[in-house]
Amino acid sequence: MTTFTAPTTRARDGLVRFAMRLDAVLVGIAGIPFVAAADWLSSLTGVPVAVEYGLGVFFLGYGVVVYWLAGRDRVRPGAIATITANALFTVGFVGLAEAGIWPLTTWGYALLFGGALYTAVIGSVQYAGLRRI
Repeated sequence: MTTFTAPTTRARDGLVRFAMRLDAVLVGIAGIPFVAAADWLSSLTGVPVAVEYGLGVFFLGYGVVVYWLAGRDRVRPGAIATITANALFTVGFVGLAEAGIWPLTTWGYALLFGGALYTAVIGSVQYAGLRRI
């Protein structure tokens, strides 16, 4: 005899967990060159060295925290925080590129607009996964 069990939340939250873990790994890996080569990146992009270094440290921490949040039993609060962070970074990257406060090079604009595109896409995937829960 087989018994029917209702699907668990764990079964429906796979997409958001995967998207959060992917985001954590990619952003964490991206933080390494920001910390290790902040001077070189700054000369390439026009973004100040302190900002490059600060972003790198933030990216490394973000990777660890988001990966941890993706593994929690209740993923919803962490997913909301991650999606919010990605939305804020999307707006922030575009705002910084358009504000003209730094002498950005072509690579600097590519970095900021590329970062905005990445955070918009990964945040959208995370939001789609959150809606499935």
